[in-house]
Amino acid sequence: MRAIWFCSVVLALLLALVQASNVVDLTETKDYDSVVGKSTGVLVEFFAPWCGHCQRLGPEYEKLADAFAGKKDKVIIAKVDGDKNRDLANRINLRGFPTIKYFPPYSETGIDYENDRTAEALAAFVTQQSSVQGSIEPPAESQVVELTAKTFDEVVMDPKLDVLVEFYAPWCGFCKRLAPIYEQVAQVFERDHECVVARIDVNDPSNESVKQRFQVSSYPTLTFFPAGSDDKWPRPYLKERTLEDFVSFMNEKCGTFRNSDGSLSALAGRLPALDGLASRFYSAGESARALLFDETKKYVEDMSAKVVAPTKLTAARYYTRVMERVSRDGPDYVQRESKRLAKLLRKHADGISTLTADKVDEITRKSNVLAAFVNAKIGQAAERASSSLLASQTPSAEKAAHDEL
Repeated sequence: MRAIWFCSVVLALLLALVQASNVVDLTETKDYDSVVGKSTGVLVEFFAPWCGHCQRLGPEYEKLADAFAGKKDKVIIAKVDGDKNRDLANRINLRGFPTIKYFPPYSETGIDYENDRTAEALAAFVTQQSSVQGSIEPPAESQVVELTAKTFDEVVMDPKLDVLVEFYAPWCGFCKRLAPIYEQVAQVFERDHECVVARIDVNDPSNESVKQRFQVSSYPTLTFFPAGSDDKWPRPYLKERTLEDFVSFMNEKCGTFRNSDGSLSALAGRLPALDGLASRFYSAGESARALLFDETKKYVEDMSAKVVAPTKLTAARYYTRVMERVSRDGPDYVQRESKRLAKLLRKHADGISTLTADKVDEITRKSNVLAAFVNAKIGQAAERASSSLLASQTPSAEKAAHDEL
């Protein structure tokens, strides 16, 4: 009998612990009025028990309340059953469930929350509004460039930038599902400063002019604004909305050669036309090298006179730098430098030394260019292409050189 009683007590205690919540229930009007508009800021979720979105939000909201449980003298995490207290719902002009509002101290006018319904995003909002920090780490800074009507042209219409733009609305379910993938895409290209992943909230009245200008009628609308074009008119993104397809699309448009994990492929930093010249230069005699070096310098000078992404111009200049060193120190320079760079990357990978992500990219690009110098197949393909009039300047010749890697 005593054992049964003991088990019952333990079960009751466990049930109490499970049911304990740091979310303050303000469904009763008197409770609501005793808290909202007083000396402490309050975040309130207006919910309905039958609402599926509310049910999915529940665990995240509990995590949020737990994170601010020790700060109830500064900010309160609360809820109101708007289906049960219709008078209170009408009083705040409730339009749907769930609705989340932050009420500053001494204010009965709530600030709507319209971001992701995660504990991390909600915590960031509470901290932003109240200056109170909970125990949840704030979400990592987004790599997606957030545009407004005022900043749109400055970024998107820059002739040196390739820009992918998502026209979205905060309430759009498809936009919410796309958000984590789109963030991953931005992270992949975060170090490619001429390849921009951006978005603009065209549901915001202040951005209405942009919505009208580009005739946005559905969400999300994804468009690409290419660098170097006179009009910068958007080209629609029509591929699947997967990380792999986005990365493939951006690599094609930006010439970036990124893998889906953000690393660089073996073609990164290389220019097809210069690959052919580099390979021929490496295997040529001294007099032929001088001619090929002059041809390379002329190519780079012509690039400099055009609107070209700085990354491509930097890559082109590295070809001439290697040629200068080979002319001075001999062909062995390429192998020595390749080994030196490979050693740096290996030490970084083994944790012996630490390189910044930008430095890893720089070394990888240089290593790839050096590999082009010693790739005889590229030189042979370039020689075949050069047998045709002006073939070395045609896209087909450039492609042929790369196809023979």
